[in-house]
Amino acid sequence: MSELFISGEILAYDEEERLIAIRQKKRINTYYIQRSLLNKISKYLVVGRFIQFMCADEPRIYRKRKVYTVDYIVKIMCIRYRKNIVYYDVKNIKSGTQDLLNSLDNKMFLDLEMSMHPYNVNKTFKQEIIQVGIYLVDKDNNLLEETCINIRPTVHPKLTRRTLKFLQITQEEIDKGESFEHFYNIFDKMVDKYDPAIIVWGKNDFLALRDSYKINRLPSIAHKTRYINLLKLHKNYYNLKNDLGLFNALRLYEEFEDSQAHNAFEDAVVTYRIFNGFKKVVNGKMHVDTKNFK
Repeated sequence: MSELFISGEILAYDEEERLIAIRQKKRINTYYIQRSLLNKISKYLVVGRFIQFMCADEPRIYRKRKVYTVDYIVKIMCIRYRKNIVYYDVKNIKSGTQDLLNSLDNKMFLDLEMSMHPYNVNKTFKQEIIQVGIYLVDKDNNLLEETCINIRPTVHPKLTRRTLKFLQITQEEIDKGESFEHFYNIFDKMVDKYDPAIIVWGKNDFLALRDSYKINRLPSIAHKTRYINLLKLHKNYYNLKNDLGLFNALRLYEEFEDSQAHNAFEDAVVTYRIFNGFKKVVNGKMHVDTKNFK
C-alpha cells in the first residue's frame, strides 16, 4: 500500500472519534488519527489551521464512514500574511534528535532482566531485577566499564518456572548471585564517577529500578540519573505506530545471526550497536528502510 501526501485546512475536528475533515480539490475527505499519534499532536489540532501529513491511499470504513488513516504528521501551522506560525514540524523532531545524540559524552547502555509471574495468577507476586547488563563507553566509544551481574531476588528468592524457561537461567546461578544492594552500590559509584547518559530500550528498566529501590528500602538515586529511551526516539524519528523489538531494531542497521538469547549483558551491547547505527542515520551517513515496521 502506497502513501498520499495531504495538505489543507482543517475544516472539522472530532476529538472523541479522532477524525479530521479536509477539502481535497472539490471533495471533503475524512481522515482518522490513531490514538498514539493523536496523543502527540492533539493540542495543535484546531479548526482553521493548516495541516500536512502522509496517509494510506486506500480508504476504509470506520463507524459507517469512509476514512483514510493518517500515517504521520509533517506540519501543523497557522497561515499568516507576514509569517506563518508553526506549531508542529517533523523536521524539528529530527534535528532535535540529531542534536541530542551528538551532544552525549559518557554513555551507559543498561539492560535488566526481571523475574516473571508464575503461570497461575498470583496478585501478591512482585517482579524483581535478577540480572543486570552494563556497557559503558566514552564520547568516542572507548570502553570504560562492562559488567553482568546476577541478582538474588529479595521478596521471591525462588524463580518461577516461567522465568527459568524464558531466560534460560538456573536457580543455582541466581542463588550464587549478588544482593541487589551490591549492584546498587556499583551502579551508584558508576553514576558518580562518569555522570553518564543512561541509554535504555523502553521505559521498563527505569521503572524496575524505581520499584527495586522501594522493595530493598534503599534511597533512590533517580535524582542524579538521566535516562534516554532509545525505543521512543526510534518511534518518533521514524513515525512508527507500534513498539519496535530490540533485535528488529538491530536489523535496521546490520545483518547478524538470528540467535537471540535473553541475557542482560548481550542486550546492553545490542542497545549500544543500535545506538551507533541510529546515530549514523540521524547524521545522514546511513539510510534504512522502516516500511516493514509501520
